[in-house]
Amino acid sequence: MKLRAHYTMKVKSIGSIAFFQEDWLELKEALLLAKHIDKKEPQSLLSFEDEKGAMWSTKELEKLKEVLQLEPDQLRVYFDASFRKETGASGLGIVIYYTLGEEAYRVRKNQSFQGKTNNEAEYAALYEAIQVLKDLGAGRNSVTIKGDSLVVMNQLKGEWPCYDDVHSNWLDRIEASLKELKLTPTYEVIDRKENTEADQLARQILANVPIESKLKLEVDGAE
Repeated sequence: MKLRAHYTMKVKSIGSIAFFQEDWLELKEALLLAKHIDKKEPQSLLSFEDEKGAMWSTKELEKLKEVLQLEPDQLRVYFDASFRKETGASGLGIVIYYTLGEEAYRVRKNQSFQGKTNNEAEYAALYEAIQVLKDLGAGRNSVTIKGDSLVVMNQLKGEWPCYDDVHSNWLDRIEASLKELKLTPTYEVIDRKENTEADQLARQILANVPIESKLKLEVDGAE
């Protein structure tokens, strides 16, 4: 869950002055900011806006933090596909990093797919990644989705038009799945070098090496 602060300070002889933060904070950072402001400016009025435009008081966020201890947070999804044009066989690679309470985890998965283009396989990889998020119990939070396909990522962001009916269908399915989970996506185009883990998984399934694992990470090991 990402938040940004709305802060009103009461100043003698001037009145109330409002400040609005542009950068986004994680829930933990927002609560730390609230503690700091309460010590420095006890008369200040502080609230937080989430990515959906809803406003939260500090007390509401403290209660929400208790609830979210049982739900995956700080979700980051990497996806990739390896496509063989001559056969239409594809490998889908999925890597998901997330936290659960104070613990950090990584999920890795690959699977086979039969399609007509590499872009279709990329969409299929992301769709399957969202199904993994659903299985993990993710919901109501933000998710950062990272991929190296300019076509797919820019179509997901709505910056490039999509004229292909097959791709359009995948877009609809992905958006519907995210909406069902009440997840707010941020799409980030990354270099292929930053996506080697998902790429390797996609290639491994084409070599008949299925992988599905969940690993608890050291806190410092989470990205």
